Amino acid sequence: MSTPLVAASTVKDSPEHVRRYVEGNLAGGVDHLVVFLDAPSDEGQGEVLTYLEQHPRVTAVRAGGAWWGGDRPRELNVRQCINANVTRRVLDGLGLGHGWLLHIDGDEVVRVDRGALGAVPADATALRLAVREAVSSSGWEGQPTAFKRELDDDHLALLHGLGLLAEPSNQSWIRGHVMGKSAVRIGAERWLTLHKVAHDDRSQDPGLEDEAWVVHHYESYSLQDFCRKWTAMVASGPRAAYRAERRQTARTLRQLISRGLEPDALQRQLERFYRLQVEEPLADLRDLQVLDEVDPLQPLPGCPTAPGAVPADDLARALEEWRGRPKPEAELYRGTSPVPAGAAAGEGPGSRKGLLRGRGR
Repeated sequence: MSTPLVAASTVKDSPEHVRRYVEGNLAGGVDHLVVFLDAPSDEGQGEVLTYLEQHPRVTAVRAGGAWWGGDRPRELNVRQCINANVTRRVLDGLGLGHGWLLHIDGDEVVRVDRGALGAVPADATALRLAVREAVSSSGWEGQPTAFKRELDDDHLALLHGLGLLAEPSNQSWIRGHVMGKSAVRIGAERWLTLHKVAHDDRSQDPGLEDEAWVVHHYESYSLQDFCRKWTAMVASGPRAAYRAERRQTARTLRQLISRGLEPDALQRQLERFYRLQVEEPLADLRDLQVLDEVDPLQPLPGCPTAPGAVPADDLARALEEWRGRPKPEAELYRGTSPVPAGAAAGEGPGSRKGLLRGRGR
């Protein structure tokens, strides 16, 4: 029996970025995508919905006010997690409990070796996908093809000593999240959070980690994307939670964007901030051989996978049955980031639980 791989996401993005998300994840080994449109009536989202509804490997859900039955959670992070956990329940009810469900964002593309996925023990309940973050450069023509992975202490010290890194830490090296993303066994009594899989008591199911499954994060990879992302985040309302290394950046940009500047003046200041604080020396990093050179939008061998792993019509009907139904946090939400057992232990790249350590690609 094949092992279905489904991804769930809650998105509000441009048609171009949504196409990248769909095509990239199907090229990277995902069988089917469930996409919740967080603001389906907003400008540009009609085009996104049309594209998604016409794609045979995508189930689109209009997740505006009617989806929530008048009780829409205020915070995006809560909506994301609830939508992912509704998807798990629905897929389990369709007899896909042996499969896997990923929870990823609209600016992320996974690469999953389906042969390695098929070798995962049947009693495994979670996978952890380490992050590969796009290098931010104003020189990209099209999509980025150089990505950063977590580095060991020696590499971090070298970059810091050369003046290429403010602090010799992966928290400084990786601008976005360093926790990666996760997949849950659909039939397991587990809950998806933003980055991890949780038990009912909100403790973490650490999952199996391997080079055979990773997530590529298109985090502010260009000046244009940086400006688009931060203006959209400020306009979205409630503040998101940021790790300590990013809070000052978030505060500065929120204050800047909220000042009511003339559009040209705001653009100049955003560009100034990007050049000073965000853009990375792509040529130097390539010289030092600390990057992964890959195009995540190019299909892996055997991808896209053969259709039929997921009953798309049944899935769409089953999800639609949740429209307007209560989605209580007590049943469908276990926080945004569970605390791992023994968190005081080492957190370096080599300290995590692995399945096929040493397998390279």
